[in-house]
Amino acid sequence: MDERKVDERAKSIELKSPNKNEFFLVHGYTGSPTDFRSLPENLHKQFNANVRVIRLAGHGTNIDELNDLTVEDFIRQVEKEIESDLHKGRKIVIGGISFGAQIALYIASKYPVKGVFSVSVPYKMKFPFNIPFLGLLGLFKKKWRKRISKLELKLRKINSFHYKEMHANGLSINKKASKINEKNMKKISAPLLNIHSKKEPIGHYKSVKYIEKNTNSLIKKNYILKQTNHNVFYSEDEKYANKVIIEFFKKNKIFQDKKKESIAAVVPAYNEGDRIEKVLKVLSKTKILDQIIVVDDGSNDNTKDVIKKFKKIKYIRNKKNMGKGYSMDIGVKESKADIIFFCDADLINLTPDIVEKSIMPVLNNEVDMFIAMRGNFMQKAIKLFGINSGERALRREIWESLPKYYKHRYRIEAGLNYYVKKYGRGLGYKIFSHSQPIKEKKYGLLKGTLLRWWMNFDVMSAYVSCFFMKPSVKKVN
Repeated sequence: MDERKVDERAKSIELKSPNKNEFFLVHGYTGSPTDFRSLPENLHKQFNANVRVIRLAGHGTNIDELNDLTVEDFIRQVEKEIESDLHKGRKIVIGGISFGAQIALYIASKYPVKGVFSVSVPYKMKFPFNIPFLGLLGLFKKKWRKRISKLELKLRKINSFHYKEMHANGLSINKKASKINEKNMKKISAPLLNIHSKKEPIGHYKSVKYIEKNTNSLIKKNYILKQTNHNVFYSEDEKYANKVIIEFFKKNKIFQDKKKESIAAVVPAYNEGDRIEKVLKVLSKTKILDQIIVVDDGSNDNTKDVIKKFKKIKYIRNKKNMGKGYSMDIGVKESKADIIFFCDADLINLTPDIVEKSIMPVLNNEVDMFIAMRGNFMQKAIKLFGINSGERALRREIWESLPKYYKHRYRIEAGLNYYVKKYGRGLGYKIFSHSQPIKEKKYGLLKGTLLRWWMNFDVMSAYVSCFFMKPSVKKVN
């Protein structure tokens, strides 16, 4: 497009800094880079960061330029710029307002951004914009006059550009953007901030609750305002919105390089002298592990002698048999690792690949806990049994926040599953080829059966607590 035709007020904004930090902002449909008003300058000053607000295609000239543009055209335009900036080594926070927030969320699902924020995202539309087939009106009328508050009109008179009409394609483009984001929402793991208003006329404020629930960001925050403007930056809440955005990214030290997270394997063991050696050989070959801790739960066989063959493995022994949950807790307390991989001591066909694939979703901040379901028949056939597998990776803060009630014998896996689903930020699982010998085979029919029913009683106790006792818990932030 000939840049000479672009209104001077609508040209791209670029505030430069010598460092690699960058805020990349995406304006709304029929808006312009001035949609953010004073935010770009404030971000530039507060973070000494590069700030870019590109002018989207078809904007800043004549509204008819939007006639043939699609959501894919806008996505490709932004992707091209993001890829170029990432290639330069930039650390990018992506943000957007209105339709631009839809684009920002998509970019955050695909690229390794440091953070993302959305303002007035129309992921779910309000009446009458949510009426089915309303977009068909575009066949008869391409544009209509916008309804803008007196305050926004007054503020926009000062060095601001936007189309005074709404283009009919906006409804179908935004609807398609929502569908694209719905498919990709789970891939968002960067720190996430959402700002919306209950009374704004286009997007429903419940959009942000859906987004919060369906992303895998470990750090996320919503702010729901009460002002009536669709564009928060042209309202009485402009300064507040600026403050919220700046404080969110400052508090979370968004541009600081994260330290390498340490990973420890914790193996509770009781009379596993005949089986534990194979498991420890696998863990010793798993390069991603920084530490291996075995907690001997008062064994009276040769378990200790087998473990002592592995010089780099930390050995701890309980004076008497205290149960699986207690031993796992002792193992965690003996480590300072950020991520814990729990592993039973009697596994068959465990491999370093299974261990690593169980840890990576947690290390990559995709989920708070990942369960390696075993290939046994019952685990594969009944998911409820499968997700009680002892092989799981989780963040240390999950374990430390888990109520003590669940850290008792075999309550532990059911308790962790409940806690992460209700209070955490995501649980993942996958069936692998490893398995575990049944208790009746390990201990004989009578003793094995008794132990199985004892285990089942503990598991049921945990489930009863989950649904009825409602223990006091601390939500993970």
